[in-house]
Parts: sequence; C-alpha cells; structure tokens
Amino acid sequence: MIADVAGYSRMMERDEEGTHARMREIRAQVTDPAIQRRGGRIVRTAGDGMLVEFASAVEALSCAVEIQREMAARNRGLAPDSRVDFRIGINLGDIIIDGTDIAGDGVNLAARLEALAEPGGIALSRAVREQVRQVVGVTLNDAGRHRVKNISEPIQVYTVALEGHPKPVARLKRWTPRWIAGLALTAGVGAAAALLWTHFEPRADAPRQSLAVLPFGNLSQQGEGQVIADRLTIELTTALSRVAGMHVIARTTAARYAGPKVDAASAGRALNVRYAVEGAVMAAGERVRVLAHLVRTDNGAQLWSETFDVARGGDEPVPLELIGRLADTLRTQVRAAELKRLDDGAPDAYALALRARMQMPHTETVDQIREVARLYEQALQLDAEHVPALAGLAYANAVLADRIHDETERAALLRRAEELSARAVALDANDAESWGIRSAVLQHAHKFDAAFEAAERGLQLNPYYSELHGQRGLLLINAGRAEEALPSIDRAIRLNPVSDAVGVHLNMRCRALLYLGRYAEAIDACQRATTSAPDWPDYMLLTAAYAMAGDMTRAAKARAELLRREPRFSIRWVRTLSGEPSPRAAQQREQHLFAGLRKAGIPE
Repeated sequence: MIADVAGYSRMMERDEEGTHARMREIRAQVTDPAIQRRGGRIVRTAGDGMLVEFASAVEALSCAVEIQREMAARNRGLAPDSRVDFRIGINLGDIIIDGTDIAGDGVNLAARLEALAEPGGIALSRAVREQVRQVVGVTLNDAGRHRVKNISEPIQVYTVALEGHPKPVARLKRWTPRWIAGLALTAGVGAAAALLWTHFEPRADAPRQSLAVLPFGNLSQQGEGQVIADRLTIELTTALSRVAGMHVIARTTAARYAGPKVDAASAGRALNVRYAVEGAVMAAGERVRVLAHLVRTDNGAQLWSETFDVARGGDEPVPLELIGRLADTLRTQVRAAELKRLDDGAPDAYALALRARMQMPHTETVDQIREVARLYEQALQLDAEHVPALAGLAYANAVLADRIHDETERAALLRRAEELSARAVALDANDAESWGIRSAVLQHAHKFDAAFEAAERGLQLNPYYSELHGQRGLLLINAGRAEEALPSIDRAIRLNPVSDAVGVHLNMRCRALLYLGRYAEAIDACQRATTSAPDWPDYMLLTAAYAMAGDMTRAAKARAELLRREPRFSIRWVRTLSGEPSPRAAQQREQHLFAGLRKAGIPE
C-alpha cells in the first residue's frame, strides 16, 4: 500500500511548520494506529507519504478504508485548501526484499495506482480485487484499463467508493473505448448488488481452508475480560492469516457477528467460509481460561472444542503461548476436516498435497516416507508450481536421506530437496512453512548458516510457528550455543505442547541439556520424548545421559533399545550423519554425547 498526500508541496509552501505539525498528528492518531491494527509494516516514509507491507490484501484494503474514512471525518467542514487528502494505491504482487526495504514491480505498480487515485480515494489492481470479495462497507468500481509509466501492458484498475462517500473516477484517462467503459460500469453495479445479496444468501463456492474468527465473548466478572477477548480475537485472526493456504476473513468483517445470540454456522455461511471459530474468555487474577469451538458452516457440526487455561505474564493481555496453541491446533483441525471432505473423484494437486502433508507426521518406515513422497510427486505432475507440494516433497526427501544406506542416493535426495525448497520460497516468499522446510533441508545438508537465515525469515513471517522455533533451537545447538537454544525450544513446546512435533522438540531439549552437562534434566527430557513417537535419536541421547550420570543399568537398557531400532549404529555412523558442527558444538558433542556412548559400550 502506498499513500501520498495530494497537494503536499503547495501546503508546505504556504505553511511549512503547520503542515509538519498536522502530518505528525495524523500519523500518531490516524495512519500508524490503523496500520498497526491491521498487522501492517511501515517500510519507509517521506514527508507526504508512506510505503506499507501487509500479509493480506484484505487487511491492506481494510486499513486504507479506515484511514480514508477517518480523514473524511477530519476534513468535514474545512476549506478545500485546508484539507489533508490521501491518495492510496494497493497492489498484490512479487517484491524484492532488501534488508528492511522492499522494491520491484509489485511496489512500482502500487505507486502507479496511487497516482491514479482521486484525493481521498483508493485505487486497486486486479490482483487485489480478486482477493477482497469479503470486505463489506465498500463498493468496488471497475475504472477500466490504463497505460502507466514503465509498465508495458495496460493495467486494470478498480476504485473504492466508501458507503456514503462515493469517489469520482472521471480523472482517470481510460484506455478502453467509451462503450466498453459504460458496459464495465453497468457490470460493476451488478457485481456490487451481487455482493450485497451474497451477504444474506450463502454461496456454495466457499474457498478451501477458509475460516472466520468470530468475536470472542467475555464471561468474566472483571472489566478487563472484554479487553482480553477483543485482543484474543485480533491476535488469533492475525496468527491464522499467516498460516500457509488459510483464507481468513478480516477481523472488521467478522466483527459484525458478535454477541451470544449469533449462530456461528449461519455467520460463516454469510461470510462464505467453510469454518468458523467461536469462543469465550474468563479472566480471573493471573489466569486466563479460553473456551474455543470450530464449527463446519455448511451443516453446523462442531468439529473441535477445547478449554485452554494459561497463566498471564508480562505486559501482553493475551499470552503468546495461548495464541500459538490455538493457531496450531486450528490449523491442524481445519486441514484434517478438509481431508475428510475431499471428493471421491480424481484428486487435484491440492488434495494430493494435503493428504501427504497430514500423513507425513505419522511415518516411521522408509516405505511410508516414500509413499508420502509419491503423493507429492503426483501433485506436482498436476501442478508443477504447487508450493505446498514443492515444500512437502523437499522435506520428505530430506528425511528419507537420513533413513537410507546408499550414500549416492542420499546425496541425490538432498540435492533434490534443496532445489525443491528453493523453488517453493521463490514462488511464495511470504510462506513461513516453506521457509521452515527450507531451513530443515539446509540443516540436513549441513549448511547451518543458511539454515539459520531461513529459520529467522520464517519466524519474521509467522512468530507463532512452533516447529520453526524448535528448528531455530536445533541450529543454535549446532552452533555451540546450547544455552541460547533452550528458550527457543521451550517456546516451541509452550506454543503447542500437544502437537505432533512435541517429541522432536523434547529430543532437542535433551540434546541441549546433555551438551551443557545437566544430565538429570537431559534424562527427564529424553524420557518425555520417548512417550511421543520415539525414534533411535531419543535412545542415543538417553544412553549417553544415563552413562554420564553414572546409571549404567539404565544406560544398558537404553543402549539395547537404540541398537534394536538402528542396528547400524556406531559413533562413526553418527559423525557421518551429523556433519561438521561448529568447533564449540563439536567439543560439547565429544565431551558429553560421544563420551557417554563410549561409557555405555557403543562401538566406535
């Protein structure tokens, strides 16, 4: 989104100091709060404008509408030369990231749209128009096609008329003939009427993995309960909007369905989504209890329900752990529900990739992993640019590389995994899950610095991504920074203590504690890991921890289970798998892991 003040130079020439003061006030009271509420990031500003990045086209438009409505109210009654009118352009497209700055054709087109907008108006590209069908309170008008500077082909432009504040479009220099423009205007009116009608009549084409978070209710006796409920609604909507493939209705759109008498299924059908989340908050002292339900909107079936009870801490009214666990759980529940409702006919790329993704956490054998990879391959045959299939196949290949004996095949699998993960993030640089998989693949390939950068990028996009917090912890362990790794690993566990990945996170915690010489704590973490999808790495760490703690009886039992699960196991074999960590991590591994394995009788 690019916003610019119309006539700014003239205003500065007439009253430089006063204009500066007004702009500071508008930023503090109007633009910056609106951007923050919608999850936007101000990339850069000038005296009269700003460039803002959003994770969602709906949030970008909602923010622009909020700003223009507030400015219209402020300008009411003022002389024309005293008004501050923003022109706003919004585009959805690829960008180039340069540190904290962004550039590229996606930004350039937003700038051209801003220039086409009327003072007080908003201009959108076709890509944005296709994403914002759910925004209420506005009418989107087809303003025709326009030739703009440095863009080879004419662009289709849409303008936004706020209810009660129609914006003229006559200033735009139309590329289309007049009779086509008239036809487009008639179609625009028909489309607006259709949008109003579908608000009351549910459609049958609700997008896959589409969801609305209805406003959480307040069951507390304390007044702050409503503050927590409102904040939870905002944060959960934001967190779910950052989940790959999830279509989440803007909070302001869902906000009209508030109150105890609202039927979640009916509200969801009106919003044209497949699923709706409803719930309530009870705040008492230092504890917060949240009741949440997931409803299938076509038939009203309640798919999932749970009560969360967490401690409050810090300055945030809603603990991050609560948001993370809700977002993770809802992501899994929606995908599981989508899997059940797939058609019996020929599956498309989406269906095959979803089936593979849900199957992967439950694989144990090489054959099972190969079956997951086969499903992803089939998906890519149908759609070579299906990002979830590219990322999923990359991960399956990396995991498979750790399970096979043939070194030639292992190297080939890792090369393919790197290529696939690179393609996935190139096609969708805002997909946090693809960056997480990219990090895991690079970790398997022993490219630790690049893996850490990919993990950091993914967490910038989605700080609620529990698996990636764990991945970051593992990378810190391999960098010899086990003490620093523990907070990341603990955050991963707290964000979702019941996820499929919790056993992996406990294994990482055990490794960090073992490298720090905290053997009793390491044993506790390893034992907990073995209760959740145990594998040979859990028993490797447990064997070493018992031996270093001097409990040779339990070390022998753990060693027997380790060799039963992985008959090839030896210290040399582990060295081959784990590559060359940092010098400090290598020293910690020698002093605690390998020393413990030797004491337990593991062969070199």
